[in-house]
Amino acid sequence: CKPLHYGTLLGSRACVHMAAAAWASGFLNSFIQTVKTFSTPLCQGNALDQFFCEIPPILKLSCSHSSLRELGLVMVGVCLGFCCFVFMVVSYVQILRAVL
Repeated sequence: CKPLHYGTLLGSRACVHMAAAAWASGFLNSFIQTVKTFSTPLCQGNALDQFFCEIPPILKLSCSHSSLRELGLVMVGVCLGFCCFVFMVVSYVQILRAVL
């Protein structure tokens, strides 16, 4: 009955905003993880027995309780992932409403 008109419903400005939001959330997640990880004091030196410098082995070298920091990093990732999931569900609901 009413076909989707992507040129009018989803203009270039909306596409730029969605792309910028995706880039910003990815940058925010990586920035928070980097700052939280490298602000921990290290007790056992800074040598890792791995080729890649990943977060869990670095947190094992820290003097403080790394479980709270690790939980915080996981929670930030889950919150950002949940926000992206909600945005996708809302956009698909809007598409289904427009089609039906």
